[in-house]
Amino acid sequence: MIVYTVKQSENGLWSVSYMGIVLEDGLHLGPAIKRARDAARAEHLDSGLTTRVEMHGAGATVPLANYQKMQSNWTGATA
Repeated sequence: MIVYTVKQSENGLWSVSYMGIVLEDGLHLGPAIKRARDAARAEHLDSGLTTRVEMHGAGATVPLANYQKMQSNWTGATA
């Protein structure tokens, strides 16, 4: 699973990171979430892998988005 993280910086603005690498910094919360979701969605569409966006802070992790393949419920049976 690929995880993009939205985290508040000491200056009160927000950053977007992936595997500990800061992709963008100095964003307000709304744009930071949008950038992280856009990146996670694009990664999922390109790779087919499950991607997730989380917001980290104040001792809690909040899931914001999850992109994964749809599970097929088709069993092959016909009516």
